[in-house]
Amino acid sequence: MAKIFRNRTEVAFFDYKDFKNLQRYINIYGQIENRKKTGLTESQQRHLSVAIKRARHIALLPFIANQ
Repeated sequence: MAKIFRNRTEVAFFDYKDFKNLQRYINIYGQIENRKKTGLTESQQRHLSVAIKRARHIALLPFIANQ
């Protein structure tokens, strides 16, 4: 299993309006990638999931993948 980022990411916060960046953390099935794959800390992963869920609710990101 390869990490999305090889080095530790220096992300201050995840913005739900930046859906292009958030798409990097969603797999082909529309699921949020886990911490082992993203390489984020626990708090960063929580902020990421909240940002993705907010973007989904205002229709910037899909809930499921198109098949």
